[in-house]
Amino acid sequence: MKFLASIAWGAILGTAAIFLHSSYAPFGLLLALLGSAVGVWMIGRAWGKRSLKVFSLVGWLAIVIRASTLGIGSELLVQGNWMGNALVVGGCISILISIALPAN
Repeated sequence: MKFLASIAWGAILGTAAIFLHSSYAPFGLLLALLGSAVGVWMIGRAWGKRSLKVFSLVGWLAIVIRASTLGIGSELLVQGNWMGNALVVGGCISILISIALPAN
């Protein structure tokens, strides 16, 4: 049951990162990257398992990749500019670093 909760928290973190990354450039992007990394680290800290951090990365990626593709009305939430690319690549790197960090 905790793995479903960690996927849901990853999706929540991804949604927050999507809405923050383009506001108040570059501070919104930095806050989105830092918030995603700290949120995933806190999931591991709360439940004590690295595998749950990986599940939260899956939830984060699912939301961010979906927001990066065209929707029905050809809308994009994550643009293909430097901020959107930095969110996707920087977010993956920062979350992978937080997964590698020990939980305790």
